Amino acid sequence: MVDSLNLKGKLLVASSAILESNFIHSVVLIVDHDTRGALGLTLNHPLPEGPQSQWHPVSGDRRRRHPLYRGGPVEADHRSILHTSSNLASGDEVVDGVYFETSDDLITDLAQEKMAYRRFAGYAGWATGQLEYELKGNSWSVLDARADLIFHDLGIALWRRCLVEKGGLYRHFARTQKNIMLN
Repeated sequence: MVDSLNLKGKLLVASSAILESNFIHSVVLIVDHDTRGALGLTLNHPLPEGPQSQWHPVSGDRRRRHPLYRGGPVEADHRSILHTSSNLASGDEVVDGVYFETSDDLITDLAQEKMAYRRFAGYAGWATGQLEYELKGNSWSVLDARADLIFHDLGIALWRRCLVEKGGLYRHFARTQKNIMLN
């Protein structure tokens, strides 16, 4: 039953039932889920480069851009990060080898260690029972998260990749769907 699920470490893949523009073709990693609700990060909506993307020194004169992804519609000024460094982690793994931080203060250290990471502005949040209600309404498909999916660099293509991995009708839909408005 959906009510008793703990979705931490799962990917939510938007279905055609999602009409909210923030979540069309979205893939959301659930980083926390309990009786109070759920918190997730949208993985596949990079923000345009601009002042929100930071430059940090990496070595000598070389500099590296740290792109920012729209984590969700809640608190757009809030920054967080997903990363793969167990040495720098302040909490438990969300999935094997992937950690969540509630700020992006580790960027320089992660870049120097050449660890995979992704920065987010905002997050997706659900109140008690809200996500479970959306799941019952088939707004989302659930898929086990893995680091290679979390750090996938093809933006909206991640949505199709997740559907293909689910197989069956999901695979067919992902390969034949052309109209983004039909999601």
